Amino acid sequence: MNPIAESRTATSPPHVGADRPARYHPGRRISWPGSGRLGVLVLTAVLPLPGARAADAPPPLPPGIIEFAGRAAHQHWYLFGAENRSALDGLNRELREAQSQMERAGDDAGRQTAAARGARAAGRLLELTRSCPPLLRLDLTAQPAVLIPAGPASLPGDTGALLVEVRSGGEGLRFSTGTSDLALPAGESSLVPIDVAAEGVTYVLVGLEHVPFHRTTLRLELRRPGQRAVSQPVDVETPPPGRLKLTVLSADSGRPTPAMVRLMWRTDGLQRRPANGIEFAPQFDRQGHASGVRAANLPGPLGAHFWCVPGPFDMALAPGVWQIGVRRGVEHEAVFVDVTVRSGETVEQTLRPRRWVDMRQEGWWSGDDHVHTRILSDDDARNVMAWVQAEDVHLANIVKMGDIYRTYFEQRGFGPAYRVVDGDHVLVPGQECPRTHDQIGHTLAMNITAMVRDPERYFLYDTVFDAVRAQGGLTGYAHVNSGMFHVHRDMSLNVPRNKVDFVEILQFNQLGTDLYYDFLNLGCKLTASAGSDVPWGGTIGEVRAYAYLGREPFSADHWFQAFGRGRTFTTSGPMLDLRVDDAFPGDEICVADNRPLRVRARAWGDPQRMAPVALEIVRHGEVLRSAVSSDPDAPDVRLDFTVEAGEGFWIAARARAGDGTSAHTTPVYVVREGLRFWKYDGLDTLLAKRRDSLRQIEQIVAEAQRWEAEGRLANDRYRQMLARQGPALLERVTQARQLYEELERTAAAERSRRRR
Repeated sequence: MNPIAESRTATSPPHVGADRPARYHPGRRISWPGSGRLGVLVLTAVLPLPGARAADAPPPLPPGIIEFAGRAAHQHWYLFGAENRSALDGLNRELREAQSQMERAGDDAGRQTAAARGARAAGRLLELTRSCPPLLRLDLTAQPAVLIPAGPASLPGDTGALLVEVRSGGEGLRFSTGTSDLALPAGESSLVPIDVAAEGVTYVLVGLEHVPFHRTTLRLELRRPGQRAVSQPVDVETPPPGRLKLTVLSADSGRPTPAMVRLMWRTDGLQRRPANGIEFAPQFDRQGHASGVRAANLPGPLGAHFWCVPGPFDMALAPGVWQIGVRRGVEHEAVFVDVTVRSGETVEQTLRPRRWVDMRQEGWWSGDDHVHTRILSDDDARNVMAWVQAEDVHLANIVKMGDIYRTYFEQRGFGPAYRVVDGDHVLVPGQECPRTHDQIGHTLAMNITAMVRDPERYFLYDTVFDAVRAQGGLTGYAHVNSGMFHVHRDMSLNVPRNKVDFVEILQFNQLGTDLYYDFLNLGCKLTASAGSDVPWGGTIGEVRAYAYLGREPFSADHWFQAFGRGRTFTTSGPMLDLRVDDAFPGDEICVADNRPLRVRARAWGDPQRMAPVALEIVRHGEVLRSAVSSDPDAPDVRLDFTVEAGEGFWIAARARAGDGTSAHTTPVYVVREGLRFWKYDGLDTLLAKRRDSLRQIEQIVAEAQRWEAEGRLANDRYRQMLARQGPALLERVTQARQLYEELERTAAAERSRRRR
């Protein structure tokens, strides 16, 4: 059993505030309310007060109390009794707010007010701690050291905590926290290290993990600065475990299915790994969040930690109330239930998450264009297939990643022979390469037959796009939603040259359309896509791109054909449907003259969590019509209206749900005969942005070439290769400038017709 919590060390160092250095003012006495002689501080941390005398400085919080309060309130509240849980929450909040108030205070009066607030909370927490029934008292001044009570301490399960008051002689007050995992020490050991103050009293809250069931003798090793460690045995007892048998059934077939599962013990609020939870870390090349426990970038409880389980499991659990959470992707309702596990008994639970929508019935099939994971063996493939099935994603682009030095997330091969297919789920090897962070952005490719990578031409992205297209693949850019890694620079070179098929406009539940709209407004067709970017992202399919196959049976080839036509929408939650006359997203409507076009759109979401849903129709990036669902129990909204074809435009639908998830379609392109569908009245600004991107490329090339001439790039291969490939890259800048000049001539030629 392995609680999942924040990264932590075995013990925590003393601190004042949030990693704020403290000054020590010897000899100043501060009494905390209710502390008696144990609460008198002789060695005190004093925060600097500009212009104030040390004697007037407000009293600090005892070292370590902030972390102690947080652990007591969130993980180990049961030590203090259920009746004190809300009080612990309040004290934890008061202490943190007092600390923040102290740091923000601009004058002595503000600091004194904050200090008084913190002192009251600290005094109350000290009272609760000293009166806590499970408190162990250890007197190191006695020879030998005396532990009271001497009998065994009771833990609620194989995870728990000890609360210890350690008296070291002298005066002073400190709080300390730590965690000890008894499964980690090498050899036969039950050592639990604890940091305590050299003098005074230290209150220690030490968490214990993987404690054997029944009775165990621990060796507390108390470590004091400048003194030899003191070892003290203490017995702990845990109750016998119970068992949980969990089965998740498919809503479609009624048979056991992979699922994302969360097991959380209500006693400490921490999660446990299910017995068959898949550990993906070995397949992640130490990149991103390299762990099998995944926290999706989704709102509310869906953003909690889940494990991918390939099927039913049976495991021992500590007695108590356990929350079971099951998630199966955006088309299913999430399930959360509490079950009670009793010592020596078995509880069986079968859950069948219900679909609130089945987009396959509408002809739409989900995909994720950006999944990083190694697949070199059948075991690797089974793990990832279980993950995409658990999240109900039908096609995953499994990208081998490269940089100018090397590649990551190796694959067995590329092309149809290396696809992994299980029913209507498929893993397809692709690539994310070339990638430059400080230069011109990250690229993606799907449906390739071989990886395309040449460090000697690394900055010439068009050579990769051309090679991918020659293989029958699809080309695109990652992270366009955020504009990370200066992706706008290479987009300014290659999007207007029709080298690019798609762009990621949705990632990490963040819909970003600024760059997307700029290029659409220039009259460039681009398919909207989405990718999770795991292991940096939370989980496969937390954002996804749906491709419309209509009545075509699902296959990777049919999915790529539909995606290549631009028949897509992206989402992290709500569903979208858009028609302009009979055209789907990605389609082009050619009109010889002005005529009315019928626009029909719908946005809808999970009734359990997405109300209300807002729907917008955008034309050239500006909202043309909007509506919001009115029924609080039915997040469903529709628009049906006509719009004049005019001189042509692009038109798309976007939606935002009440829980913060969003969706966006690829546009329908309305082309008036003899005219470009661009945003004609905004061309000056649009072209200025693109020319600025070209100037930035010229600047980084010039800088790299200058540094290369000065011998400053011996350890910087990126800029070294940029300097050497600079002339070829600048040729492409010249070509792009000529293209933008041609667009200006096209605009001038259209002017008279647009006036008519």
